[in-house]
Amino acid sequence: MSIRFVIGRAGSGKSERCLTEIKQQLASAPEGDPLILLVPEQATFQAEHALVSDPNIRGMIRAQVLSFHRLAWRVMQEEGGTARLPIDDTGKKLLLTSILHKHKEELRLFGHSAEQMGFVDRLNQLFTEMKRYCVTAEQLESHESKRVTNLGEHGLLRDKMHDIQLVYREFEAAVAKQYLDGEDYLTLLAEQVVNSAYLRSASVWIDGFHGFTPQEFRVLGALFASCKQVTITLCLDRELQAEDKPDELDLFHPTAMTMVRLQELIWQLGLDRAEVVQLSPEHAPRYEDSPALAYLEQNFHRRIGGGAHKYKPAIGEKLSDQLVIREAVHRRAEVEGAVRDMLELVREHGVRWREMAIMVRNMEGYQDLLNMVLTDHEIPHFFDQKRSVLHHPLVEFIRSALEVVQHNWHYDAVFRCIKTDLLLPLEATSERTELDKLENYVLAFGIQGYRWTDGKPWTYQFRANLEQAEDQIKEQTAELQALNTSKSWVVRPLLALSNRLGQARTVKDQVEALYDLLVTVQAPEKLEAWTQQATLAGRPEKAREHSQMWNSVMDMLDQLVETMGTDELSLELFNGLIETGMESMQLGLVPPSMDQLLIGSMDRTRSSGIRYAYILGVNDGVIPAQMAEKGVLTEAERSVLMDSGLPMADGSRRKLLDEQFIVYTSLTVPGKRLWLSYPLADEEGKSLLPSELIQQMRQLFPGTEGSLLLAEPSVDLSEVEQAAYLAHPTQAISYLSVRMKHWLLGGRMSELWWDTYNWYTEQPEWQLKLQSLAQALNYTNKEKRLTSKTSKLLYGQHLRASVSRMEKYVACPFSHFVSHGLRLQERRVYRLDAPDIGQLFHAALNQFVQKLQQDQLDWGSLSAEQCMERSAQVVDELAPRLQGEILLSSSRYAYIARKLKQVVGRAAVVLGEHAKHGQFQPLGLEIDFGPGKELPPLTFELDNGCTMEIIGRIDRVDRADGEQGVLLRVIDYKSSQTALQLSEVYYGLSLQMLTYLDVILTHAETWLGVEAKPAGVLYFHVHNPMLQQKNALDPASVEKELRKRYKMKGLITADAEVAGLMDDELIRSAGHSQLIPVALKKDGSFYSTSSVATEEQWDTLRTYVRKQVKQIGTNITDGHVDIAPYRMGKKTACQHCSYTAICQIDPLFEGNEVHVFRQRAKDQVWTELAGQVSGP
Repeated sequence: MSIRFVIGRAGSGKSERCLTEIKQQLASAPEGDPLILLVPEQATFQAEHALVSDPNIRGMIRAQVLSFHRLAWRVMQEEGGTARLPIDDTGKKLLLTSILHKHKEELRLFGHSAEQMGFVDRLNQLFTEMKRYCVTAEQLESHESKRVTNLGEHGLLRDKMHDIQLVYREFEAAVAKQYLDGEDYLTLLAEQVVNSAYLRSASVWIDGFHGFTPQEFRVLGALFASCKQVTITLCLDRELQAEDKPDELDLFHPTAMTMVRLQELIWQLGLDRAEVVQLSPEHAPRYEDSPALAYLEQNFHRRIGGGAHKYKPAIGEKLSDQLVIREAVHRRAEVEGAVRDMLELVREHGVRWREMAIMVRNMEGYQDLLNMVLTDHEIPHFFDQKRSVLHHPLVEFIRSALEVVQHNWHYDAVFRCIKTDLLLPLEATSERTELDKLENYVLAFGIQGYRWTDGKPWTYQFRANLEQAEDQIKEQTAELQALNTSKSWVVRPLLALSNRLGQARTVKDQVEALYDLLVTVQAPEKLEAWTQQATLAGRPEKAREHSQMWNSVMDMLDQLVETMGTDELSLELFNGLIETGMESMQLGLVPPSMDQLLIGSMDRTRSSGIRYAYILGVNDGVIPAQMAEKGVLTEAERSVLMDSGLPMADGSRRKLLDEQFIVYTSLTVPGKRLWLSYPLADEEGKSLLPSELIQQMRQLFPGTEGSLLLAEPSVDLSEVEQAAYLAHPTQAISYLSVRMKHWLLGGRMSELWWDTYNWYTEQPEWQLKLQSLAQALNYTNKEKRLTSKTSKLLYGQHLRASVSRMEKYVACPFSHFVSHGLRLQERRVYRLDAPDIGQLFHAALNQFVQKLQQDQLDWGSLSAEQCMERSAQVVDELAPRLQGEILLSSSRYAYIARKLKQVVGRAAVVLGEHAKHGQFQPLGLEIDFGPGKELPPLTFELDNGCTMEIIGRIDRVDRADGEQGVLLRVIDYKSSQTALQLSEVYYGLSLQMLTYLDVILTHAETWLGVEAKPAGVLYFHVHNPMLQQKNALDPASVEKELRKRYKMKGLITADAEVAGLMDDELIRSAGHSQLIPVALKKDGSFYSTSSVATEEQWDTLRTYVRKQVKQIGTNITDGHVDIAPYRMGKKTACQHCSYTAICQIDPLFEGNEVHVFRQRAKDQVWTELAGQVSGP
């Protein structure tokens, strides 16, 4: 039994010595005693490869590369101990979750913590630490009882320790019954080493460790006492004995303390003094090609205040070939700069990818960015870390399927489940579009809950309006049949799961139900298909991920059954256990190929053979890392417990001091060149500071050149510097586009970029992208005019349109083209929007009047209570027809329905006041005009040879008989405040009401048998106003104020008789009307604030509107589809437009002008209207 330490600084050849000695023994005796190379878990693959790749080694049956856990498993196979079922982190977290729920009432602090995200994971980490530090449940309980008085002033800690020891005791007891915890492997190994014939004759080399846990020290003690020879390598600059006390600030403090403890262990075991071999070559083998890195390794501890230890390069030596420090404008520029440098090394210097590594201290901030940039540049790469599986479709399918059952088929859960594609039949994986249609249908009709599972086929159909009869709804049998087929794909397996879970009594029954679901949807076959697809697509990592998922999920379910199979749990708790299990599942992938770039974290990754290392993100607060408290115990609580004698891992203070050793081991990884870089800003543009390490390195190596890594090559850079950005065609073409845009704007483009452009023109595979680039450079976001053929295909030779469509065209021609030409529309969602409410108001008031006419009642004779009662009845009749019975779907919508009844009722009361004080009576409601309708359309012969018919529906037409004859007025119900602005009429934005008036006047003789005169056009605002007054008002004043709020807006004939027919109060006394927008003087004339028009002005308006409508129709059929929204004051066409994502209007683009319409004074508008009408 001999023990030997091989110590030396980084790069001195310790690992190589171990490999050489093993190879020598293999060469001399291939079938001799066992040779074991013991390395950290993450380094086993590289170490094994280094051993087997030697061409002189023809066989290595006696040599094995093992980690501590694999060594324990090897010994237990020989000596026993594998009969018990192994339990991994997933199983332990499931067990802990169950214990927390079972003992909820006994726990003082942790009773409600099981549901907190990450708590079980932190608790498991604490128990893992306790096992590694050899703390049993009995020791913890004994410690708590003995030290409880010492914790008197720490009440929170005392309660916390009570809960910890209770859960730990239950956890240990449950595991001891039938399981073998992975953390117990080393305890068993330490006990069985002495009996192992395999180890007694073995020679062991222990390499790559900086420190050991107490559990591992026990194993090492057993190996020292039993093995033939044990060699331990440590990164250390000097020999230490058991009695030595390393300085806390010593660079090599972690490994120095390890050697001291190992020496103590050897002394305690009574073994012979260990041999110490110190490797201190004059020229470290690793740095034979880089004197600067050799100097860095030797003088790293002098970096602070390193002015006296500046590196002086030899004559002809180029420091930039050995050490590079770069700053970048942001992380992406930093990563792309590093990638360009790697590509240059590969192309110009023949460096292999496996000779390079990227290391970061904070992987979360770089992983996605690195993966994206490296993939774009077609660089083979591998992340040295285990990966969470929460993103995988199989995991998401299980989680969402259980949520469907638990939350009664809620929309989000159902479609998260659907979008995993696991519900699609295996032979119909291309039918995803059918499920997309299903989602649109479900959203439109708010389908959830029992409507999924009642067994009835879905027959809900869209209504054009609320008064459309059932027999008028067009059947769409084929589409509904396809939707119900898609529905069956979803419902059948999930309903079976729901039924099985409802009948399940134990956890085992629940797991079986879940397993049956996975088999029913053919999950194993689909995972196999995905694996093959990923392999064919050249994505080996994704293929391995798919191939491992089924076994990982099955292992998790098996452990759930093994740990609590007979327990009876609620569905909620069962779902929580499944969630916990899947959160803890991780995949450990091996590199899919040998020649690829390694990406790892500075504190975890163990690498060998690396000649070029790139350390990214060297920022303040990152290197050295800031220690965050993430555990169950705070740093202060850990200190109290350690002071009381409980062995625990080092605290944050010691870890912070050890950061310098982590930095040292990372900086000394490469043998040829080291790259350090840091971003100046984060993704949000907030500034970031460089780490103090950057300044220290620049003091140590004053000749280090620094340059800024830009997001793209600037014209201020030299051509050589710009050429460095041309590392890969995919990235270079985007830089080329910037330079060409600069050239198109009158700038200069250098020969470098013309050569780049010519290179692309000569590459057939880049022709399509080059054409796209040319189109992009000349892009103006200006829509071309449609050809005559296209226009006729979209609109036809005969255009039939509503007036609101004309207004929409004026507001923005492109919006009109998208909505009426391409017929694009937003997907319908089951919610009550303003248009739905407006539709209800229109229908309710119209039916209210129809019922009055049927019952031969005078509106003005009804009391307020009668109006409210009759309007409530009308709303009740209409409610089931609105948006798939939305007003009947929930208590919230029932409340909204009550409010809507109040609004309609209040409007009916006010309109009753109009009827009481006026002579105008409803002549017609919902009057359609168009071919075959009650009134014919307005017809236009357009200048381009097309014809146009204006069609529509008029809400309400009232009639009164006066001295001038028959008077007609148009009333439109609005759910928002609306007025007739003459400026909007002038620009064509408000044509509807005047066109409606023109229609009824034009066809009055045919319709009524007599000519009619215009009385006015009025908007009635349907709402329920709130009065805000400082002082209380009497009922009469309240009614007066409310009538003011309901005053109709619009335009009426400038005739006192007409005004009096609308409000008889004006006949009795002059003044302001509370019903219509006029004010009458005592002499019978109107105040200037009145909204009135003379008979001549009505003629002008009618003529002008027709002229406008004709011109708009001509523009539409001529194919004008400009992106030209209007703006008038604060109103703009883009304000409520659904198509901004399509038009992508941007004032910076040529042709994206906003049409500014200026507000005009009333008199100015009348003058200009008259001029337009009298002109050509």
